[in-house]
Amino acid sequence: MRRLLAISLALLLASTPESALALHTVEKRSSAAALSSPGLLVMDEAESKVLTENKPDSLRIPASVLKLLTAIVAIKNLGTETRFTTSVWKMANQDEILLRGGRDPFLTTSKAIADKYGHKFLPTLITKGNPEQLKKIKIFYEGLYPKDVYNLSVAMKNRKIRAKFIEVSSSQADEIGKEEIASLTSAPISKMIEHMTLWSDNLVADRLADSASRKAGNSTTAKGLTATYKEVLKELGITTEGLKVMDGSGLSKENQVSARMIVEALMVIRKDAQFQSIYDGLPIAGKTGTLVKRFEKAPEAKGNVRAKTGWVNNSVTLAGYVKSGEKEFAFAILADGITPSLRNRNRARNAMDKLLEAIVKGDH
Repeated sequence: MRRLLAISLALLLASTPESALALHTVEKRSSAAALSSPGLLVMDEAESKVLTENKPDSLRIPASVLKLLTAIVAIKNLGTETRFTTSVWKMANQDEILLRGGRDPFLTTSKAIADKYGHKFLPTLITKGNPEQLKKIKIFYEGLYPKDVYNLSVAMKNRKIRAKFIEVSSSQADEIGKEEIASLTSAPISKMIEHMTLWSDNLVADRLADSASRKAGNSTTAKGLTATYKEVLKELGITTEGLKVMDGSGLSKENQVSARMIVEALMVIRKDAQFQSIYDGLPIAGKTGTLVKRFEKAPEAKGNVRAKTGWVNNSVTLAGYVKSGEKEFAFAILADGITPSLRNRNRARNAMDKLLEAIVKGDH
């Protein structure tokens, strides 16, 4: 009789909303099969207390979550207010012009991108440097990325202009440039950071990493980038053991970070005002950027999560901040054991969203 009474009571409790929530605790969500035993860490920022974790020191493929570290390194080495200038100069001959750049991460030959995101439109300088609209010109250049030069050559062909591009050194540019005609000045680094985190712009991320490494006197190879990141992160007290950086964007499957590195970086971001642009740029769950279409199955998390998304091949990642009442938690979920298919990636994303919703609800 007692056994039947206990079973009846258990069934009654299981039918209530409160008990249903209790079945989906943070711990259970953290070990969801869809996440394939991820590198995971969630910490209470105020108390530096672990809420839940799973192999937080294991090295994982971060995908675009790496951009959080890129943003920190760029700000520390370049400063938030740094801008880049690209100029066009007259030369001795009318059919020759000189472009002088500073490797502007926000330079583009796409009018659509320039209009939408505030990048500077490089062909504008050609128009001003070639007022006679000559159909055959020589363009000498220095301080431009190869991709910008290539894209500019395509733009010239589309305008029916036969342009020959000749790279020169900075000292050579000093000699051949006769008079500056016009220039383009980029948005500050802080705005680039906000854009990069909101829209996960791979090109801007790689270029910021490139500039930060050059500023540190390191090469832009994987060895140089890794050294640059380690120098900056160690100075801030962030764990770097095993860190491997192949690019600034996170596209490489050879990048290696741990959940602990990312969470420690997130906590530094919140405590240091110089990194405010990183926080400001983070997409908001269900509302902005790369999270605008997320959390459909975890509606209570909408508006309560600010995070950087990422995915590449078998890695699905998410890292940022989640609010639960008056508390804010820093989290990193690096699930790099996902079978590479859209279905499995979406299952992993839903599992992450549900975990964060459980934190928002206080189911822990």
